[in-house]
Amino acid sequence: MTDKEVTKDEVEAAAKQVNAKPKKKDETLDEEQFKKQAADLGVGVIFDVPSNANRESIQTLSEDIAKQNRMVIFNKDKKTKTLHVAMIDTQSVNALNVLRFIAQKDRMNIEIYLTPENVLEKLFELYGSAEDAVDKVVESFAIEDEEDKDDLNIAGDKESLQDAPVAKLVHVIIKHALDGKASDIHIEPIDKTYRVRFRQDGVLHSSLTFPMEVGKAVISRIKILSNLKIDEKRKPQDGRFRINDKGKDIDFRVSSLPVVEGEKIVMRVLEKDRQTFDLKELGMMGTQYDMCMERIMDPFGMILMTGPTGSGKSTTLYAFLKILNGEERNIITLEDPVEYFVPGINQSQVKPEIGYNFASGLRSILRQDPNVIMVGEIRDGETAELGVHAALTGHLVFSTVHTNNAVGALPRLIDLGIEPFLIASAVRVIAAQRLVRKICEHCKEEKAVPDNIIEKIKIELEGVSDSEFRKYGLEPGAPFKFHHGKGCKKCGGLGLVGRLALYETIDIDRELQDLITEEDGNMPKVEAMARKKGYITLKQDGILKMLLGMTTLAELERVTEGDMSIGGKLDEISDEDQMHEEIKHNH
Repeated sequence: MTDKEVTKDEVEAAAKQVNAKPKKKDETLDEEQFKKQAADLGVGVIFDVPSNANRESIQTLSEDIAKQNRMVIFNKDKKTKTLHVAMIDTQSVNALNVLRFIAQKDRMNIEIYLTPENVLEKLFELYGSAEDAVDKVVESFAIEDEEDKDDLNIAGDKESLQDAPVAKLVHVIIKHALDGKASDIHIEPIDKTYRVRFRQDGVLHSSLTFPMEVGKAVISRIKILSNLKIDEKRKPQDGRFRINDKGKDIDFRVSSLPVVEGEKIVMRVLEKDRQTFDLKELGMMGTQYDMCMERIMDPFGMILMTGPTGSGKSTTLYAFLKILNGEERNIITLEDPVEYFVPGINQSQVKPEIGYNFASGLRSILRQDPNVIMVGEIRDGETAELGVHAALTGHLVFSTVHTNNAVGALPRLIDLGIEPFLIASAVRVIAAQRLVRKICEHCKEEKAVPDNIIEKIKIELEGVSDSEFRKYGLEPGAPFKFHHGKGCKKCGGLGLVGRLALYETIDIDRELQDLITEEDGNMPKVEAMARKKGYITLKQDGILKMLLGMTTLAELERVTEGDMSIGGKLDEISDEDQMHEEIKHNH
């Protein structure tokens, strides 16, 4: 078919449907009218940004031509050889000629969708990218003189900063982090460049790199936003700032650190609406849930959460506080920093630079007639001693310590100078926590596992009672089922999306109190007695959740002991690593 014949066919098809021409963009159509309009035109219809929309396909058309013709090629399907196009006016002769030219050049078919104006505008936003922003900043650096560069770092003039290329680059970085549901943004010097990485579901992913000079300007811009000293590059600084994104307030906790090649910034994204403060949604199940719910209702005592940084300890404590939050209780927290603002709770942030630390803050809190106290972290002997005495004198105290497991909190407190008999009297519950990625519900499927792995799992679950199995929603003795995510558009091809907490919880009852006092907190003996009482370890909790189809064996091995005692080599039982490599190669 010649170019002339195709043009004629396209024009004639449009002319036949001229009476069905869609309304102007300033007129409103409800969904039913829009669907009818699309049916009359013989095209599809979309009311939101399609999940298969991607930047590579969108750039098939230049942004200028796309906006001029009010259309976007949002997906270029190479398998079906089809261009998927969103349009405002599906009968525009100029737009159809442009599409015909591209389709004939690449030997593709065309599938058109009638699209509301607001959806098309969202698709246009995909033209803006971090890479484009970097190019613009590099170009601006090439033409700016030294005086212009100095003006970029003036904190007083917000309007000029907002228009500056570096400010726009910072905006793009933050927007991409929010769109990707990242929990942290890392901006770091590496090999004479700056690299940006996002932590998504607990795993770091590289996003982009830019020249060293651009990186330094980005660091300065973030320090301005966080009210940090721009000229202080020799020692660490901490700050925070807030932005409003589509009506939602999002806080960023900023930490700067001097490193060999320059200065590194890490921003923790504190998005209130994304955070869950519900124990069951976080992943607490079975006897552990019942135990914690009972103990947090006690009028006094200490409840400790343990685990490494970023394991979700503070989130679990917030979930406890949310349950207790009421007019009849005076709840006060001492945090560094305050991560989430909770109405009805008195939250105080420590400031060590002026002498207001956990120890001095705790002394002040005790004079505020509190019922419930949360201390962000027990770091030193003085804070530990004050917390223990508060728990012994009629206060309910929540806090965290950094240990590998629940039992490890005992020698840690003893190392801080607390007598074993005081620990036994004050501490009610010790819970350890880790976070694993969840299987994507949209592409979850069963997966076969070798018999030797199943046998090892059975050994790991020895000691878990039938009643505990039932509390988790599992039938004792039933065949084990394993799942994984095969990868889809919803999860970016990873098969994993979102996170789930694993717990191990020890209830310090009278027998354990006596043992801790007599044996000076001997870890093996305390753990042995806890096991007799039905203590569920992190790994056992993870296995039970894995059998429920919530996570994978590879994820479990990644965050627990890592001794491969139940999994063998990960590449023998999981193809996730191979999947990651394929995704990386495809991109």
